[in-house]
This record gives sequence, structure tokens and C-alpha cells, in this order.
Amino acid sequence: MVEQIRKLQDLNRPGGGWWRQRREWRARERLVDMLEAGGPELLNEAELRHWKSHAMVELFLRFMDSPMKKDDTAETLAQIEALNAVTYEEYQQAKKKLAEEKAAAD
Repeated sequence: MVEQIRKLQDLNRPGGGWWRQRREWRARERLVDMLEAGGPELLNEAELRHWKSHAMVELFLRFMDSPMKKDDTAETLAQIEALNAVTYEEYQQAKKKLAEEKAAAD
């Protein structure tokens, strides 16, 4: 599904004429079919993958800014393992808790 979304974003750029528009329209149809067939679980998986990819990039950027000593490497590896182990339910719980904390702070 993530690949289908990326393909649709690629086809959605300006220009390209009628052929690209036709391909974009067909890609949209396939994406809708996948969403209908997969239900909310498939969409939840896509959201989790999106979050994990952004979190992984931020983790690597922090690692690149560190002195890259042995302790930094071990800590980064532990964070990568923890990030890969996150399930959608845990992600939703953390997201809800952060929203509640933000609402309490306001």
C-alpha cells in the first residue's frame, strides 16, 4: 500500500499530459480497491510505517551529530530495536498520551 501511495504521489506532479493523468487515475482506483479490501488494518499499518520511517531518520540524524563513541552506537542500536518492535496499538497509546499531556499543558 505504501508503494501504491508513493506511485500516486509521483504521478500527481504537474505536467506529463494525458498519459500520466490516465496512469494517475488507474493508480487511484487501485489504491481505493486496496483500502476497501484491506480495511482499517491496512491503513493503520501504513500510518505506522510512515511514523517509523520518520522516527528512524531523526534517530540517524541525532547519531550523526553525536561523537559516535561506543556508548552512542550501543544506545542507537537499542533505540533502533525498540523502534522496530513498536506495534500499532502502542503507537496509538503513546500518541493519545502525548495529546492528553499537550491538552493539560494548555
